[in-house]
Amino acid sequence: MAGIGFQLARTAREGGVGGIVGAAAFGAVISAGPWLITAIAMAMLNRWSAAHLGSDAARTVQTILVYSFSLSALAAAPVGILATRLVADRIFARDAGGVSGIMLVALAAGGGFALAIGTVTFGLLGQLPLAQAVLATLILAWLTQIWIAAPLLTALRRYRAIPLAYLAGIALAALLLAVLPGPGVIMVLAVIAAGIATTLAAVMYVVRRHFSAAPVLPDRTAMAPRLAQIVAAAGVLGVVAIWIDKWQLWFGPASIPTIGLLRLNPINDQGSFLGLLTMVPGLTLLLIVTETRFDRAFEGMIVRCTGTSTLQRIEEARGDVARAMLDGLRILVLAQALVAAFAWVFAVPLFEAIGADARAIFAFRQTSLGTVFHLVVIATTVVLAYYDLFGRIVLTWLAFAIGSAIATLLQWDIGFAAFGWGYMAGAVVGASVGLALVAEATVNLTYLLFVGNNPSVVGHGGRFL
Repeated sequence: MAGIGFQLARTAREGGVGGIVGAAAFGAVISAGPWLITAIAMAMLNRWSAAHLGSDAARTVQTILVYSFSLSALAAAPVGILATRLVADRIFARDAGGVSGIMLVALAAGGGFALAIGTVTFGLLGQLPLAQAVLATLILAWLTQIWIAAPLLTALRRYRAIPLAYLAGIALAALLLAVLPGPGVIMVLAVIAAGIATTLAAVMYVVRRHFSAAPVLPDRTAMAPRLAQIVAAAGVLGVVAIWIDKWQLWFGPASIPTIGLLRLNPINDQGSFLGLLTMVPGLTLLLIVTETRFDRAFEGMIVRCTGTSTLQRIEEARGDVARAMLDGLRILVLAQALVAAFAWVFAVPLFEAIGADARAIFAFRQTSLGTVFHLVVIATTVVLAYYDLFGRIVLTWLAFAIGSAIATLLQWDIGFAAFGWGYMAGAVVGASVGLALVAEATVNLTYLLFVGNNPSVVGHGGRFL
């Protein structure tokens, strides 16, 4: 993603005010475009369902979509992060056939995981009728495959293709819902599945058109098993950290039964989702400024380490890396804290304008404040990925998840006024752990590069911490 940041930063520098605005808008589309498009589409679908479906049918559709979205992220996490790492290696080696082979295996594995999860969730726990359970499981599986395949388009520098693919699927679904007379739950689920399939087909068409060579399946030596396990765990825990308080509160105060044994917490879900959307400016800044500056400084140190520089010059480069990281974090925290402050102050008129439940304001405010620390966690995991210390990424996300789960339980009986506190507390814990691990690694970075995390010394599986 740093390569995208370089282009956007150049646009901002050379384009004046218009360039700055354009870079910011384009950065938002790249970093969170699908998320924003999905949020708007979900809001529109909820309004449509309330007007055209009965309350029970609308709740069924909403429950299927919420569970599909969260569980697809979980199913895709271990496969997607491994596939992205392997694909990056194959792109660097200019092996188009290897990329196609990795994607085929990843899509099959992710789809298989999702089908198993969907069968249990919608068939056994949700006790849905067969047709509804099948369609819900297909929605989950295809969403999982989109999670896995879509990041490849940024590697191809086809940045516009991702939001366009989402818009194509949403447009098809909206058109079908507009022309179909009196659709029921099964028809609505079929339309949603068709829209998601359209998005997936569009993404895969672009990927396959670029990597047109015959697929070559990856062999067992593509990644050391130990490293693969650590990377996959990092992906899973990253999703768990974000969702664990929501999963807990589906069975907590103000939660309601929806279908079968499945439940939702509409107050917390609404406020948390809106609160997480305030992260978009920070994600854009992380893409354009923070990671770009760090990438440039880290590359300078690697050049000195692989050249004929003295230890003094290498240590000077290490100092540049530390300064770039601190400057980037400072800008990121200040900007996102300003966004969180606006969200906190203007929460009431915002909820009145969109007609949302006023009780969700607490979750919205606490979540928007938590995004400040969440972005610090993301920034620290990016740095640790540069350092090839994926075990520390696992520890950072694990601290986030445990902190969030414990804080949610401690506030369990308070009610909706405490919604969002678990997420915020987990983000604070995760940010603290991540900063400590990054600081220790940066102080010892020269040693890590030459000895402590050198594959010729510690093996291709790398070190855990």
